[in-house]
Amino acid sequence: MSALGADPASARTGSPAWVIGFAYVTVFLLLDWVSYIRPFQGLNITPWNPQPALAVALLLGNARWLWLVWLSLLTAEIAVRGVPSEWFVTLAATAALALSYAAIARAMQSRLDRSLALARRRDLIWFTGIVVAGALVSGIVYVCTFAVAGLGPSGSLLEAVVRYWVGDAVGMVVLLPILLVATDPLRRAALSVTMKSWDWWLIALLISALLAVVFGRDDRDHFKFFYLLFLPVVWASARLGLPGAVSAAGLTQVGLIIAVQSAPNPDLTVFELQVLMAAVTMTGLLLGVAVDERERAAAELRGSLRLAAAGQMAAALAHELSQPLTAMNSYADASRLIVAATGMSDEQRLARLADVSGRMADDALRASAVVKRLRDFFRTGSTQLRPVAVTPLLNEVVEMNARRAVALGVRVVCDIDVGTREVRMDTVQIAVVLRNLVANALDAAASGQQSRQVRVRAREHKGMLLVEVQDSGGGVTTARLQSLFEAGPSDKPGGMGVGLSICRAIVEAHGGALWAEPGPGGHFCFTLPIGDSKDPEVLQHAS
Repeated sequence: MSALGADPASARTGSPAWVIGFAYVTVFLLLDWVSYIRPFQGLNITPWNPQPALAVALLLGNARWLWLVWLSLLTAEIAVRGVPSEWFVTLAATAALALSYAAIARAMQSRLDRSLALARRRDLIWFTGIVVAGALVSGIVYVCTFAVAGLGPSGSLLEAVVRYWVGDAVGMVVLLPILLVATDPLRRAALSVTMKSWDWWLIALLISALLAVVFGRDDRDHFKFFYLLFLPVVWASARLGLPGAVSAAGLTQVGLIIAVQSAPNPDLTVFELQVLMAAVTMTGLLLGVAVDERERAAAELRGSLRLAAAGQMAAALAHELSQPLTAMNSYADASRLIVAATGMSDEQRLARLADVSGRMADDALRASAVVKRLRDFFRTGSTQLRPVAVTPLLNEVVEMNARRAVALGVRVVCDIDVGTREVRMDTVQIAVVLRNLVANALDAAASGQQSRQVRVRAREHKGMLLVEVQDSGGGVTTARLQSLFEAGPSDKPGGMGVGLSICRAIVEAHGGALWAEPGPGGHFCFTLPIGDSKDPEVLQHAS
C-alpha cells in the first residue's frame, strides 16, 4: 500500500516537503492540545492520545521525517504543557518517543502488505500486535525516563505505564487505520464513496443517537448501555467494509470524548470506557477486513468463471466443429477423386460434384449455425425457441451417424413414439445434445465385446418429452455419476471433456433435465417441457 511505500510523502501527495512538514506539525499540536484531557499527574498520560498515530503515518511515508517527529513532540511539550523545568529530561523523553514511533513504523513496513492497506486479516493481526507492543514500549520509556530523573509520577509506576499504554494504543487503533486508508489510493477512493453514501449518513445518525442514549443519563452508569455502540460499528463494517469500519469507529471515538468531557466523570471511568472503545474498534476492523476479503474473493471468482466460460465455449466449439470439418475434408477428397476419375462422362462428373459440393455447403451452414448459437448461449444463456417436430430431428441425427455406426459395427435402433408432436426448442442446440449422446453411445457400444447396439427412444412422459439413448457398452458406475457432467479430462482419446457438461447446460436452459442411469450398459436421458408443463418427478432425476 502506498502508506507503506518507500517514496517520500511529498512524492505521493504532490505537495512540497515544507507544506507537508508544516501541516504535520500544525495537526500534531492541535491533536495534542485537544486530547490533553484528564492528564495523569500533569504528564502527557491521557485517556486518548491520537498524535502517535499521526507520527507513525508520517514515518511510514518517509523515515527521514524522524527529526520532524521529535521536533513536534518537543514543541508540544512546551506549547501544551509549559516550559519544562528539566530540559535534558524532556529532550531525552521526546527523543525516546520519536525512536519508538520509528520502530513501530519500521515493523509495520516489514510485516504489512504493501499493495493495499489492511488487506487481509493477517495484516490486521500484525497491525494490532505491533500497535499494542509499541504503545507498551513507549509507555515504559516515557514513564521511566521521568521516574529516573525524579520528576514523577508519584505512586505506582505500573499504573502510569498502563494508563499511557491504553491511551496510546486506543489512539493508534482508532486513528491510524483511518490514516492508512486515507493515504492508500484505492482505499481512499472507497472511503470517498462511503462518505457519500446514504448508508454512512444513516449510520452516523444512529451513532449520534446511541451516544445520547448512553451518556445522556444522570445515573452515570454508562457501562450498562455502552455495548449499544457495537451495533452501528458492526453495521458499518458489514455494509461498507473497512472504510465504513474506520469511519464509524472514528466518529464513535470523537463522540465518546466529547460526551465524557461534557459532564463530570471519574478518571477511572473514562479509562475503562476507552478500553471498551478499543474493543468496539477492533470488532469493526476485524469484520470490515473480513467483508473486504470476501468481496475480493467473489470478484476473483467471477473473473475465474468468465475465463472458465470462455474456455468451455472454445472447447465446445472445437467439439462441435470437428465433425462437420472432418466431413467437409472427406467431401473435398471425394471431389478430387471425382475430378481425377476416368470412364465417367462430363454430365456424370458434374452431377456428382454438384452433390458433393451441396453436402459441403450444408455442413458449412451447419457449422456456422452451431458457432452462432453456442456463442449466443455462452454469452447470454439465450435460446431461440420455436416449435420443432421431434421425429424428423431425431431421424436426422441418427442418419448423420449411420455411416459411422456401420464402420464401428454398431446396430442403431430407433423407437420414436411421439408421432407428429412438436416441442418448443432451439433446434441447433438440441441437435448438439443429441449428436453428443449418440456419438458417445456409439463409442461405448463399439468398445464392448458382445452385441454392439445403440437404442434411441423418444416418448411422452407426464407432460414432458423424454429422450433416452442406451448402448450395450460398459455403463456408468454410481461413483462416476458424481462427476460425470463436470467439465474435466475426457475418458476418450482426444476428447475435450466438456460434451456432457455443455449438454446439461443446454437442456437445463430449455427447462429440462439431463441425467444418467447407473448399471450395465450406458443409459442417458433428458427431458424437455411440452407446452408450459414440467414434470417434477422426471426433473427430480437431475439431482
